[in-house]
Amino acid sequence: MIDARATRRRARIAVGLCAAVIIALTALRHFPASIAQKSSDLGAFDGHGAVEQLQRFIGDGRSRAVATAGHAAALERLRDRLAELGCEVTDQKFFARGWNRTAVEMVNVLARVRGKSANPQPPLVMLSAHYDCVPAGPGAGDNGAGVACALEIIRALSAEPPANDVLVLFPDGEETGLCGARAFALESPTWAQVGAVVNLDARGSDGPVYIFETGAQGAAHAAFLSALNVPARTTSLAAEAYRRMPNGTDFSVYMRGGRAGFNLAFIGSPRNYHTAHDTIDALDARTMNQMGTSALALVRALAEGQPPMPSRLEFAQWTATRGLEEVQPAVWFDVFGFFIVHWPAWLSDVLIIASVVLLLWALRDARRASVASLIGTIVAALGTLIGLIGAVLAGTLASLALARSGIDFPWPASSIWWGDGALLMIGAAAMILPSRLIARRRLKRRASDWVGRDAWFGGWLMLAMLAAFVAFVAPGAVHPLLVPLVIAAVVTVIASARGWMSADWCAVATALAALIVWAPLEPTFADAFGLSLGGFTALRGACIAIALQPLCDPAP
Repeated sequence: MIDARATRRRARIAVGLCAAVIIALTALRHFPASIAQKSSDLGAFDGHGAVEQLQRFIGDGRSRAVATAGHAAALERLRDRLAELGCEVTDQKFFARGWNRTAVEMVNVLARVRGKSANPQPPLVMLSAHYDCVPAGPGAGDNGAGVACALEIIRALSAEPPANDVLVLFPDGEETGLCGARAFALESPTWAQVGAVVNLDARGSDGPVYIFETGAQGAAHAAFLSALNVPARTTSLAAEAYRRMPNGTDFSVYMRGGRAGFNLAFIGSPRNYHTAHDTIDALDARTMNQMGTSALALVRALAEGQPPMPSRLEFAQWTATRGLEEVQPAVWFDVFGFFIVHWPAWLSDVLIIASVVLLLWALRDARRASVASLIGTIVAALGTLIGLIGAVLAGTLASLALARSGIDFPWPASSIWWGDGALLMIGAAAMILPSRLIARRRLKRRASDWVGRDAWFGGWLMLAMLAAFVAFVAPGAVHPLLVPLVIAAVVTVIASARGWMSADWCAVATALAALIVWAPLEPTFADAFGLSLGGFTALRGACIAIALQPLCDPAP
């Protein structure tokens, strides 16, 4: 009895210490690195130079909304800077609906940076960053930062040309309905030369840069990102979420045209988005440096013909058929920004099935050893389902109550440290409560170690069913469930082979796997959704509680 309690106590301490390290690492890696001193390598991205480009482009800080004096002045500043950089510049004029719902003239600006090839042939890579903004403010983040990064990338590419030409498009009218991107794709003959696109945009003023959307060939894009390992953060979960949202960027137009490519944006401090507070002073230069460094690496690699840039034969076939690429889902995510893990979506199905087989195999051995029961596992699985549903309902009601209360907490403290943390705890409590009630009733007839193992098997088998559902409807979003599920299945088999001597450490391993996958996502979810999706936040807390549950029960 004393040894069991001591083991449980050591396991809890280990989880607590590791969780503190993971949270600290998440906070540390959430913010981009400082800008290094100016490098002697003229072909590298210069963060300080990008800040200067931004200051010149923003000018007097007037709004660049279409059909305004500020917009016209910004267009001239953009043309002047491109001329200084020695680019071949062409304008595409078109009419589209402006802010006053009437047709106004807009202008796309296309620059061409020559590569080393004497006879460049399509497909070409295109860098895109819209230069207009909303009437409310100067649009330093959205999308002055993207324009400044594009200008600095042009300078770097001119100093050290890639193998092939690079097109740089500054679309107009993005804020009024992606007008410039649509006009370019529908009317410009240059669009037929484009094989891949890197798009720059923003929905905030700071934080890490995310590659939150890719072209249809998910597996090829994920492998490319893993090999290149750019500073920007990325996860296929973001791509799945954004695909289901009603809004879009210029990259949405490019994707509908079947192009490969990557969509980059930063979303920290969203309170500044589309307001008068979207100024140079509010913009984090480190974020802009991370965006430019990542975009330059992507453009250079694509301009060298690396996949997912289509080959000339593939591009010719696509041009002849004009068919869209078939969507090939994949799973990928970075681990605290150090490296990227990826696999094809079909492997998720294999891993889920294998995990269920391992768990059922271990359950069979546990039943033979008379340390678990099938009925108890089924009851525990139903309790887990009730807990998951209760977590979603409780989180949704809590977020609605907070929204209607009118309480205004300073962002981001409310979402990251207060609101998000509270919703996670609500979800965990909603998960643990029914399990505790069921366990209390069953403890009257069974030993506590039986009840604990039944809860373990029931919880993870139910989570496997949830993972299978997510893998079916949103393949790229399954990894936060799949990674701890696989770990749980493996350590359960090991514990079964050892006579359950290491049962507590099974919970430690699984809990750490869940925290490693989930913790880096929390600040991102908070910036992206705030408290609007309280049910989803509470569901995450419930899933973590499933892994931690054995350590919350009293030792046998």
